[in-house]
Amino acid sequence: MGSFINLIMKPIARDKRTINILLQIEKLASAGVPVYLWGEDGVGKDFFAAYLHEVSGRKGPFVRVGAYNLKKELAEVQLFGCKRGAFSDAHEDREGFLKKADGGTLYLDMLEEMDMEVQKSLFGAVESGEFLPLGSTTPERSDFRVIASGRFPLERAVKEGKILEKFMHFFTFSLEIPPLRERKEDIVPLAREFASGRIAIPGEVASALRSYRWYGNVRELKNFVEREIALGKEELGVPSISSVYLEEELKEKASDLPSLEEMEVWYIKRVLSIFNGNKTRAAKALGITRKTLLRKLKK
Repeated sequence: MGSFINLIMKPIARDKRTINILLQIEKLASAGVPVYLWGEDGVGKDFFAAYLHEVSGRKGPFVRVGAYNLKKELAEVQLFGCKRGAFSDAHEDREGFLKKADGGTLYLDMLEEMDMEVQKSLFGAVESGEFLPLGSTTPERSDFRVIASGRFPLERAVKEGKILEKFMHFFTFSLEIPPLRERKEDIVPLAREFASGRIAIPGEVASALRSYRWYGNVRELKNFVEREIALGKEELGVPSISSVYLEEELKEKASDLPSLEEMEVWYIKRVLSIFNGNKTRAAKALGITRKTLLRKLKK
């Protein structure tokens, strides 16, 4: 069920934002209403979905369904099951994901990645809990709680044609799972959890972990700790920006950079100071007319 699910019995929540998410999840747990979780890749949506199932008290299984385990041409059989003889390879009755989730939770992992035709087939079944196995004339029922996840807010995913519009009105609650860089107090406790005493985390490294941006979120942090352990290090090192996330780093830093116009004015003033304020000489050095220099200084 994924690496984050191993932490279900011991949620790592030291940051106020994470604590607030867990409090909301615990309030929603017994209500049984459909919940949509969204956030960047690697923030732990799988973990929070499984935690919601865990504290709901539902006795059935946590059944995870996504584009990765649904084949478009077989999706209806995989979701709804089939009866023996429904098609040439159906040598026995098959139970679909919806039936397997009976009494538990159906987790639609990265709903936006599912084919739109599959979403259309799925919607009626998750709304009513009733479905028709292939080759059967008798509808079956399954009592499951629906949780879904995605990268974007539900409204945006629907607007961009990634999620069926009907789902926007189906999910009662939508919760954002913030990126790890906005949950700084969780970083070191998570690192210690992943380290499991196999590698030391010095104080100066702990500080560096908190200041690092973690564009790959919890997944990147876990991989970093496990990589350091695999290299046989006794102490965790300081993380360095991966080329995979360099573009994100540059985008973020770009917001703090001066504009080209601001840099031009600064440079003109610097040249003016070199020529003790003589605009004619400064303009000549810059390769522009005195009139152009004056115009640029007025901006």
